[in-house]
Amino acid sequence: MPFQKRTILGRTYQVFVPPTYVTSRSWPLILFLHGVGENGTDGEKHLKIGLPPYVLANEATFPAFVIAPQCKGPWKYEGQDEQVLLDSIIAAQREWRIDARRISLTGLSQGGCSTFDLGARYPDRWAALAVVCGAGRPSDAGRITAPLWIFHGERDEVIPPSGPHQWDKSNVGGRDMARLIPRAKYTEYPDADHFIWDQVYADPALWDWLLDQKR
Repeated sequence: MPFQKRTILGRTYQVFVPPTYVTSRSWPLILFLHGVGENGTDGEKHLKIGLPPYVLANEATFPAFVIAPQCKGPWKYEGQDEQVLLDSIIAAQREWRIDARRISLTGLSQGGCSTFDLGARYPDRWAALAVVCGAGRPSDAGRITAPLWIFHGERDEVIPPSGPHQWDKSNVGGRDMARLIPRAKYTEYPDADHFIWDQVYADPALWDWLLDQKR
């Protein structure tokens, strides 16, 4: 199977292993963080939205490992959810030849919020960050040092591009975070709502940029 199940701390996560994998060179690794609608412990439903469907549609040529941990929640990758994510990286480095300089993080909605959080909490760990319709804490802006690309829909009502997150008032939308991090790349889709991830992950420019980053 293109995605392989693994278990850490009693929790199931999924790993995409490129069919072209060889041990003669090191490989980039991308962690994908899903939205709140995919929270759970079944180990499966978080593969149905966002990056995993794109990877599966392009599995023969996708040039990187992908780890997809499932967030138990209730909200964001914190506590054990964060530890599973971090431990899964170590486990991948033990099992395959992963390039430690090319470990990147991307997420949508809840996962985009957590991408901001983890980008600030572990600034020296990531080669790149790609945030899709997420919100971040203004106080974290100065701690995010990895190359960052933020994507947002102009008419997103779930997480507005500007102003506070409706569920977490300490977080503001992607447009505001981009203003606080001037070196960040920012793409806003005109007239688009919250559900922009298929368009984002299908954009070749994202992959040209992300896979070119090194820590």
